Formats: sequence, C-alpha cells, structure tokens
Amino acid sequence: MAGPSSVEGKTDRYNRFWDRSAVERPLIGFSVGGWFPLQSYRAMQKLRGKPRLVPDDLHPEELLADYEGVVGLWDGVDDDMIRGVAPIPPFPWLEAMLGCRVQIGNESVWAEEGGFAYVDLPRIDFSDGNPWRRKYLEFVTVLRDRFGNRIPVGQPILRGPSDMIAAMRGSSEMIFDLYDHPQDFLRLAAYCSDFAIGLVNAQHAITGPFAGGYLIEQLGLWAPDRLARLQEDSSALFSPDLYAALLQPWDRRMAEAFPYAAIHLHSSSLFLLDRILDVEALRCIQINKDVGNTAVAEMMPFFRMVQARRRSLLIRGKLDLEDLALLRSHLSPDGLYLQIVVETAAEARRLREFFAPWV
Repeated sequence: MAGPSSVEGKTDRYNRFWDRSAVERPLIGFSVGGWFPLQSYRAMQKLRGKPRLVPDDLHPEELLADYEGVVGLWDGVDDDMIRGVAPIPPFPWLEAMLGCRVQIGNESVWAEEGGFAYVDLPRIDFSDGNPWRRKYLEFVTVLRDRFGNRIPVGQPILRGPSDMIAAMRGSSEMIFDLYDHPQDFLRLAAYCSDFAIGLVNAQHAITGPFAGGYLIEQLGLWAPDRLARLQEDSSALFSPDLYAALLQPWDRRMAEAFPYAAIHLHSSSLFLLDRILDVEALRCIQINKDVGNTAVAEMMPFFRMVQARRRSLLIRGKLDLEDLALLRSHLSPDGLYLQIVVETAAEARRLREFFAPWV
C-alpha cells in the first residue's frame, strides 16, 4: 500500500481535494523560496536592463543548473504537495507572445503595457509558429527531457483574457474599451482565449501525464486529468455586470476546455466572486493572501462563500500561526488546500502542527 508521502499517497489526497471528500485535515503544501522566484534563475541576470527581450535571448539548457537549484530547495520539506518545474515561472510568456515588450529588473520580470490598437489585430501572431510560443514549448520539451518521470513539468503563470488584453491595450485604455469598444474587446478576448487554450493543450501533448495527471507549477496543484490555470488580476477593473457580459463568457470557454480548471484571484477581485462562481467549470478557486493587503479575517466571508458553493478552495500566502488558527476554526477541511509561502525548509517544519486532524 502506498504511504502518505509517496506520489500515490499524495495523488489520493489531491483526488479527495477535488472531490471535496470528507477528510480530517486540509491538503497542506509549502511553497519554498518566498515571493520572488526570479532570484532562483541566476542565468537570467545577464539580460537585466536589456530594453526588449527576444526569444533568442533565452536558452533552456543554460538554466538547467538553476532548475536543479530550485529542486534542491525542496530537500527536507515534508508535506502533501506534488512539486514540479515550469518554463521560467515568473516570465510573462503570454504577454510576450502577444507582442508586449518584456524586460528584467532586479527582482522581477515584467511586460510593458499598451501600444496595441484594435485595427492592428491582423498583425498579432496567433499561430502555432509564434516565436515566443515556440520558445515556451522548447522549454517544456527540454525540461521534460531533463527531469523525465522524476518531476512533472507544469504550467507557470498563464493569464486569462482580461490580463492579456490589459497588457496589450494598457489597463486604463481597457477600462474605456469596456464602454466604448465592447465588440472589439469581445473579439480580441475570443482570440486570446483560444490562443491560451491551444498553448496549454500543446504543453499537455508534449509532457503527457505525471502519475496519471497534470500540474500547475506555481500552485503545486495536481489534477487527475488535463488541467488549466486562469489568472484574471485585471478583473478588478470590471463591475459585476461588465464581468458577466464581457469576461465571464471567456472564463467559461477556457474552463470548459479542460476537465479541471482553477482560477487565481487577489482580494481586489473578490467583489466579483459570486459571478465567478457562476462559471461551473471552475472547480477550484485559488485566493492569495498578499503581503500587506487584506487580512485573512476580512477575506473569511469569501472563503466561506467558495465552500458554500461547493468548490474546492486553495488559499496561498505567507500564512502565520494566527492565520492558520483562524482558518482552522472557520473553514471545513473538505476541499481545502493551504499553500504556505516560506523562505526555507526549516520554516516549514515549524508549522507541522497543522498536519494534525482539524477537530
């Protein structure tokens, strides 16, 4: 029989998470390395300050030593999480594919917003031959070949349509578009959604399953079938009615393209949560507890809303003992996953008490 720390034991816990089966405690994982993953990819530093990166600037073989260093951070961490690697996790891949200028700073890599006009839509390369798309899939292939069946190759941060369009148009321009050019927004959202769906499908085709399923790398979220991650940070700029009319159809389209789908949200978008939960194919809602932002106690009604609507809930952040005690007293462990961001494995060991049954 597989032990609880074996891959088989972990996949059993994930299956229970997705099914919201009765459990004694939540799924618990530790995200080791803190909030700034770019620091782990030292080979990228030579590109710092370059005005605009191009696909030929990135060579996956040059980063393999850094990937091995990331894997080494997991030594001594004992939890429920299946960990994997992904194409440079903090890199704005979809934004680059859509023509945004990408630059690297001291602690982050970012895409410059704006510059796209709707009249230029035919010039955007939504084909399989898009150079940045090919570079992304080259990373997927090299990582698969390097790590084989030892570690899954998962998805990094991949955006939803509102984030893609905000990057192309600029956040301020997109707000006006929702009123002045809704049909143009809808047409671009359709292209962006289908492009993202195709990218994830292409990755799944290269990697195949790991332990019978697929992984979202940043969230350590494994599912027993094809899985997609949506991120709609820019949804915070929509009213509930505008979300339902202009964005919800594309979230639904992306989520329904896969047997399993999760959406990443910050507290700034939680006023839309009731409408987001109307997308039945979003089987997991992932909510961040961000540094210096809304406290866990203030977000508790939204956590409870997710559970009341019978969706799996993943809470990620630098959760301290007070946060964890509050979650323990107010939430059901069924369908709950706590991903705790820590700097080191030693910090993770200090939180082991929360592996006890929630009674």
